[in-house]
Amino acid sequence: MPGRAGARPLNRRLRALPLLVVAAALMLSACGTSAGKPSDTPTTGHPRTDDTRATRAPRTQRDRPGTLIGTSERVPAAATTLLVTVTKVIDPLTDSGAKVPVGREPVGVVVTARNAGPGGYDSSATSDFALLTAAGAATPVYAPAGVCQTYIQDFMNEIGPGQSRKGCIAYTIPRGQAPTTVRFSPDGGTTGHSVSWNVP
Repeated sequence: MPGRAGARPLNRRLRALPLLVVAAALMLSACGTSAGKPSDTPTTGHPRTDDTRATRAPRTQRDRPGTLIGTSERVPAAATTLLVTVTKVIDPLTDSGAKVPVGREPVGVVVTARNAGPGGYDSSATSDFALLTAAGAATPVYAPAGVCQTYIQDFMNEIGPGQSRKGCIAYTIPRGQAPTTVRFSPDGGTTGHSVSWNVP
């Protein structure tokens, strides 16, 4: 019958339709995998930028190297500028009369400071200067006599523009530990500036 003969091509097309749908779905799936989602593996063989940042070692800030004893350093302070020099480290400090604990010995640090202006400067030697050893920071000590005698008025007090001061600070350090560094931090370290001298 003509009706049944005309239906055969239509049935063949309907049977082929699921195969076409499946093929199209597979093609879309393959395209989505390769183009829709980026691969985690670089195709050029070079590391990605974000991977390089992740594995790069963090940069560390290095301390400024110390200068030699006897070198003058220009140091900004809160209201002025100072020219500071560590002229000598006396190790050991004798005839000072300083009373130190057992196992420690006195050491002296001789310094000069000039106020280059424009403002005044008023601080204290024991808060501005520090003596370091391999064992850590030394401890300031009262010296009643000698070249490092401790006076009532600190030599870093009330230095006017153009004025210069010279003084000595007595410290105690562990016996057998040599001084390594003298550090100066103006205004008791509140300005964020500091310089250091290497002790030979």
